[in-house]
Amino acid sequence: MKRFIYVLLALAFITVVISVVLHIYSLEIFLVAMIIEFLALVEATTPASLSDSWRRNIFVSIVICVIVFAIILYRNVVTILR
Repeated sequence: MKRFIYVLLALAFITVVISVVLHIYSLEIFLVAMIIEFLALVEATTPASLSDSWRRNIFVSIVICVIVFAIILYRNVVTILR
């Protein structure tokens, strides 16, 4: 499980570095990129290696990610439609 966290932190660091290099300072873009990276990492992780408590924590994290993504999407759609 430590490897999962280390890889997620490494992906977060890479996302920050790429954002700074490309001069993209939007929190929304960063959050969407992190959500995509987190979900891809969850998919790449084998389910057999996760304990029940980790599965429950990851499920809660996925639900939170989907809610945050929906809020960001809603705000952008409302902005476009005005």
